[in-house]
Amino acid sequence: MGLAVLLISFFSLIVIQCPISFALLISSILTLWAKSLPLTMIPQNLMGGAESFTLLAVPFYILAGEIMNVSGITERIFNFAMSLIGHIRGGLGHVNVLASMIFAGISGSASADAAGLGRIEIEAMRKEGYNIPFAAAITAVSSTIGPIIPPSIHLVIFGAIAEVSVVDLFMAGIIPGILMGLALMVTIYIMAVTGMEHCPTRPRQQLGEIWRSFRRASFSLLAPIIILGGILIGVVTPTEAGVLAVLYTTLLGLMYRGLSREKIVRALTNTVRSTAVVMFLLATAKSFAWLITVERVPEILTEVMFQFTNNKSAILVFICIGLLLIGTVESASANLIIVTPILVSIALTLNIDLVHLGLVTVFALMIGLITPPIGTSLYIVADVASISFERLVRAVLIYLIPMIVVLFLLAFTPDLVLLIPRLLGYAE
Repeated sequence: MGLAVLLISFFSLIVIQCPISFALLISSILTLWAKSLPLTMIPQNLMGGAESFTLLAVPFYILAGEIMNVSGITERIFNFAMSLIGHIRGGLGHVNVLASMIFAGISGSASADAAGLGRIEIEAMRKEGYNIPFAAAITAVSSTIGPIIPPSIHLVIFGAIAEVSVVDLFMAGIIPGILMGLALMVTIYIMAVTGMEHCPTRPRQQLGEIWRSFRRASFSLLAPIIILGGILIGVVTPTEAGVLAVLYTTLLGLMYRGLSREKIVRALTNTVRSTAVVMFLLATAKSFAWLITVERVPEILTEVMFQFTNNKSAILVFICIGLLLIGTVESASANLIIVTPILVSIALTLNIDLVHLGLVTVFALMIGLITPPIGTSLYIVADVASISFERLVRAVLIYLIPMIVVLFLLAFTPDLVLLIPRLLGYAE
């Protein structure tokens, strides 16, 4: 009875386009009422859902990304990437991906990448004569690298819910993020060579020009090293690294004279808005996740899967396909909060490593950011590039192929994901 009320009310609210946070909250209240349980559990769970030291990292990483965007740091990163690899077939498509990989090492937010760095990337590609749908598609897809290469807001959320070391999750994201970038670059190169896309190339830059671009971006490029290095050697925790990221990017913004009172206010306003959305979602999801556990949903799903197969590889396929499907109908953060308790229960039954599971889960949900009809990055980039959502979707579809290939590669080769954590002492 309780489970039926929970699921029917939740999906009914989603169908009528109720915001996900309120759908989670209202369906939880209705279920508690139907089961004659005290409604005082709602405020208790609301507090518990957001009460975590680990989650303090979320607003700091968001703010670091906002400061980079308003202070001109992202433009310096893009210009350096352009001088370095802009001459390769595929030109600014490769630059787009490399700049996103560097940006990811500081912010960890796909939205910040798409909205801030994306504006610079698309304008540069427009001036060079690239087709706008192609430029917008690359920008949307490359923005999803942000939550994979550490630091990552989504990995912080997974770690908090699954009670897994965020440091291990961060280190596990390095190789998948690099593979993700390489897969996109290979795709871009093939499209350029075969003539599928018109990709003007820039002349190879002289060493002097590359050096000047490097010097202008050098302090920006140090940011990922300082942040990840601080975590690796144990000087700061992932949460404290978020504070370090904010302090360092603010210092850079002041040094580059790219920060003003108005820009700081804008960055803080955007951070408060984004943080409020994420934290309220986490708070409302706590009651929903608790009720799912009480109603034995993870155990039921595990039993159903075992009726078909108890093969670990087959179940990993089901998990990946399931994550790809739900990624098309809801935001990555909401999906991550809902499915993590269920997947952790299944993983413990099948002896799947939770760090490996976390990377696969976040990677699959990131593909949802560029998958219609909900894809958040698609809407952001469509607005930035001033093209229709439909045109952008058509241009993005081909890039889903390398993304899905890398997803299944990571799912079935956990050694790739766990290589760096193991070298740093991770014990499974």
